[in-house]
Amino acid sequence: ITPPWKKGIPEWPHFEAAPLPVADWRPYDRLVIDIVNPTSDRPFFGVFLSDSKIAFRKGFEYRFSLPAKGIARYEIPLSQVAERVNLADMHIMHFYANHPAAGMHIYLDNIALLKKGEELPAYSPHLVRQMAELFLSDIGSYDNIARACREAWASVGDVGNPDTPAARELAKTLRRLAKLNAQLHDRALTMKTFDSLQHALTLFEETCKRNVECWRLKTACTAFGMPTGKVLVGFATSMNKILPQEMSFSLTASKTVDISLARNEKESFQVGVIPTSKRLKNIAVHVTDLTSESGAVFPAQNIHCSVVGYVKTQRRPPYGSRYIGWWPDPILDFLDHADIAKGDVQTFWVRVRADKEQLPGVYHGTLAVSADGVKPVLFDLSVRVRTFILPDHAPLATAISFGDGKQGMRNKLMCSKQDWSVMKYVYADFLADYYITCDNIYRGGGPDYEVVQHLHDKDDLVCFNLGNPFRDVFRTKVTDKDFDNAIAPAVQSLQAAYEKARKLGLAANAYIYGFDELSEASFPRVEKAAQALKNAYPDTLLLTTCRDHSFGVESVIKSIDAWCPDVRYYDAEKVAKARATGKQVWWYIFSGVEPPYPNNFVESDAIEIRLLMGVMTAKYHPDGFLYYSINEWSHKTPIDGGPFTSWDPLSAGDRHGDGEWICVDAEGKPIPTIRLENYRDGLEDYAYTCILEEIVRRCKSDQGNLTP
Repeated sequence: ITPPWKKGIPEWPHFEAAPLPVADWRPYDRLVIDIVNPTSDRPFFGVFLSDSKIAFRKGFEYRFSLPAKGIARYEIPLSQVAERVNLADMHIMHFYANHPAAGMHIYLDNIALLKKGEELPAYSPHLVRQMAELFLSDIGSYDNIARACREAWASVGDVGNPDTPAARELAKTLRRLAKLNAQLHDRALTMKTFDSLQHALTLFEETCKRNVECWRLKTACTAFGMPTGKVLVGFATSMNKILPQEMSFSLTASKTVDISLARNEKESFQVGVIPTSKRLKNIAVHVTDLTSESGAVFPAQNIHCSVVGYVKTQRRPPYGSRYIGWWPDPILDFLDHADIAKGDVQTFWVRVRADKEQLPGVYHGTLAVSADGVKPVLFDLSVRVRTFILPDHAPLATAISFGDGKQGMRNKLMCSKQDWSVMKYVYADFLADYYITCDNIYRGGGPDYEVVQHLHDKDDLVCFNLGNPFRDVFRTKVTDKDFDNAIAPAVQSLQAAYEKARKLGLAANAYIYGFDELSEASFPRVEKAAQALKNAYPDTLLLTTCRDHSFGVESVIKSIDAWCPDVRYYDAEKVAKARATGKQVWWYIFSGVEPPYPNNFVESDAIEIRLLMGVMTAKYHPDGFLYYSINEWSHKTPIDGGPFTSWDPLSAGDRHGDGEWICVDAEGKPIPTIRLENYRDGLEDYAYTCILEEIVRRCKSDQGNLTP
C-alpha cells in the first residue's frame, strides 16, 4: 500500500526482499509472481532483480502490466535474468512504483521459483471466490447486462411480442446470460472455469451486439434483393477496424460502392464477408475494368483487392483495450483469397489508385465476391476521379526512423532472399508510396546517398537526416571537460555527409537531429553542442525533441532551429512565441501518448492517425511530424500465410504495434498495415487543404477578393 504521490514524499515508493531465502537460482527455470489489483486504476509497478556485485538498478528489470480489478500471474524466464545478473548470487528483489497518482493497493502472492517442467501453484477456492465477487462488482449487475441486450435487440425489432424474430433471439440471449451467471456463482468454481466465464461475461454485451449487427445486415441485404442463405456481404470505410470474432462490428449493406479521389491519390474501402451456414473456402473479391460515358477506362490493375490479416494480442496494454484477441492490422497483399469459418467476419482491403494521367470523370464497373460453391455476389462500383493532382511527396516535413537491413533481426527478416543492396530500393519505394522517407533519426553517421538520390530523382524526397552526432555523447555520464573535448569530433563527424549533400545539390533537404528527449539538467550542454553545430553547418536545420516546453524562449537553448514536442505539449500560445523568434515547431507521438490524445497502436481507432496527420495538422499547423521507428522488430517471424497470422504485435515492452507500422513477408518484402494506410490518408487529406489554401490565395491575389 502506498498513498497518492505528492511532492515531498518518495518519488519511487518501494520495498525489498533481502536477503533472499534462496540465493542460487541456477537450478530454476522461472520466477512466478501473482498480483491482485482490486482497483480500476492500473498504476506503474515493476521489480529489479540483482546480484550482490552490481547496483540493483543495473540489474534485470521487469515491468508488470497490472490488470484492472483482477488477478494476473507473471512468469519471468530466468534465462533472460541471467543475461544481466549472476543467478548463483541473487541478492535483492526490489519492487517499486512511480508517482502513483491515485495511490496503490495491490496484493502479491505465490512468489515462487520453479524448475523446468514444474507445475504452477494452484489458486485456492477462497481466492477464486473472492475474484468472482470482485469481477461481478466490476462488470455491473446481471440486470444491467440483460437491459443492454434488450435494448440491442429492440433496435432491430419488436421484443414486446414473443412471436417476433427479435423477441425469440432476445430470449435465447437471456437464457445464455442466465446460465453464465449461475456458473459464476457456483461454489465449486475453479480459476480455469472462472477465466472462461470472465471472458464470456466481459464480452457478452459485445457478442449480443455482434449478433444484432449480423441480423441487421441480413435484413438490409434481403431488402436489397441480395442473397443471404450462404453469405452476407457488407462494406466499411478504411477508418473502421472490423474484428473477426466475438466483438461487435459495423458493415453497411449496399448494391453500389462509390469512391471519390484525386489524381495521384490512393483511396481504400473494405468488403466484409460473413459465412452464414457453413465454412466457405476461397472467398475472394474481384473487380472489372471501369469505363466512363466518354469511353475512358480506369484499369482494374489499379484496383488491388487484398485479404486483411489479423494479429493476436495476449494481454491488456497500459493504455487499455476493449478486447484481447485477434485484431485486424496487416494487409496481406500477397493473398487474394481466404477460407472463412461460419460466423467469422473477414474483410478485404480494396485499394483504388488513380494515376496522375487518369482522365477526370466518373467510371463504372463491377465488384464481385466469389467463393467455392457460391454464386458470385455482384455490386456496382463507381469511381469519381477529380481534376486536381496530389503531390508525389509528403505535403509535410517528416522525420521518421526506419531501421535498415544491415544488422541483427532486421537483416534476418528483410534480406532473407536478396542482399540489402537490392532490398533497400524495394523498401525505399514502398515507404515513399506512403509519404515516408527511408531514413533514420538515430543514425550517427551520414545517410545512404544512393537511396537519397533515388528518392530525389523520383520527386519523393522532402527532407533527410544528415546524422545524429551527439547520440552517444549524451548516453554516458562524463565530466564537463570530457564533454567539451567530445564536441569537436562529434561536429566533424558530419563534415563528409554535409559536403556530399552540397555536391549533390541536396543541402536544402538536409537536417541534423539530436539531443533526443533530454531534460532541463542537460540544457547548458545542449546549447553548447547546438552552437557548435550551427557554427559548422549554418544552413542546415537543427531539429530536436529536447524537453524544453518553452521551445527556447525561456531557456538557455538558443541555437536550435526546430523544436519537436510530443503532441501533449504542443501549446498554441507557446508555439506562436517560438515562431516569432524564427523557430519551427513540429510534433511527435510515442508509446507514452495515450487517450485522449491520438496514437497509432493496434487497438487505436484507425481514424486517430488519419486525424492527426490530416485535420489536426491543418488546424494546429505543426511544421513537421516525427516518429521514432516504424519497424522496431524483435523476436519476430515473417508472415507467410493468413488471414490469422503468427506475427506478434507486442512491442515497446507492453504495447501493441508501437514503433511497428509495417510487417514483413517470407520473401523479406514489406507488408503494409491498416495503420500505415490511414497515416497516408491523413497526409492526403492535408494535401487537400494545402491545395485549397493555395487556390484561395491565388483568387485573392488575382481579384482582390474571393468570388464564386
